[in-house]
Amino acid sequence: MNIIEMDALLKRSLRPGRYIHSVNTMKEAISLAEHYGEDKAAAAVAGLLHDCAKNLKDEETREYCRANGIKLNEIEQRQVFLMHGEVGAILAKEQYGVEDNIILNAIRYHTTGFAKMSPMDKIVFLADYIEPGRTHCEADDVRRLAYADINKALVCAFDNIIKYVIMQNGLLHPFTIEARNKLLLQNKDF
Repeated sequence: MNIIEMDALLKRSLRPGRYIHSVNTMKEAISLAEHYGEDKAAAAVAGLLHDCAKNLKDEETREYCRANGIKLNEIEQRQVFLMHGEVGAILAKEQYGVEDNIILNAIRYHTTGFAKMSPMDKIVFLADYIEPGRTHCEADDVRRLAYADINKALVCAFDNIIKYVIMQNGLLHPFTIEARNKLLLQNKDF
């Protein structure tokens, strides 16, 4: 399936606002990929499809996880929405014909991040966070860093996400903490 066909299928399966967010994320992912010398076509597909499972109900998400042998930890059981990336990777493969593991992983980890993020994982995570439809002031800080230092931008995004989750009295996914810590440990400039 080519990206035009993917786009048409996605448009039919998502609510209009979510579809617009997905297209904006795709455009931002392409721009970041170009800036950092990564595969723009892969960034386009990952950015477009990153939320392809977002409109599933919790029970549908749980069923996809059960059917694919994905065990939910206690945090994921209580906050099933965190699994839309994991399930999105499954849908990207099954419904959109994506076979490239670089794309599938970028979709899989775009919500939580993880300690061993590839350049494409970082690009899609940031594109989702800074696309123009994101109007919260915290996104502006990350936007300013995104094209200067991708790792500093990620740390800033993780910091903002962690603060937000704490303010909402939510549970922090361990992948997010591990991703932030790994970036801080790797870079002495922070």
